[in-house]
Amino acid sequence: MVALPKDVLELVNDKGASKILGTRASNGDVHLINVGGSGALDPETIFVGQIFMKASSENLELAKKEGTRASLLVSKGMQSYEIRCLVKDYVTSGPVFDKMKEAFAQMKFDLKGLWLLTPDSIWNESPTWDGGRQIA
Repeated sequence: MVALPKDVLELVNDKGASKILGTRASNGDVHLINVGGSGALDPETIFVGQIFMKASSENLELAKKEGTRASLLVSKGMQSYEIRCLVKDYVTSGPVFDKMKEAFAQMKFDLKGLWLLTPDSIWNESPTWDGGRQIA
């Protein structure tokens, strides 16, 4: 487990940043979706809200069971980072879920569950000379 550096944490919580979640299906296929309802609760916990996400949720459940990773690519302008994560938990109740359910309701979305991910490694994927390097 690694903590998100300050600049990565800020980008993960930037509502204007693009966030793409990559998961692996049981047949090995890669599945990618845009996840607008995501962010970081703290430097060691990323959340992804489940509104629809049928295939991705199945894949995240598989990753949790097998101890494999999912990836979140977060980008804005020339900044881009891949955050490889382990699946920590899936919650449908409790204080964190209740707070997020209220926030999603204000955006007219019905939050069904909240995936909690733990950053395992962070890679700079910016189109710069440092691109492709592990930073944490």
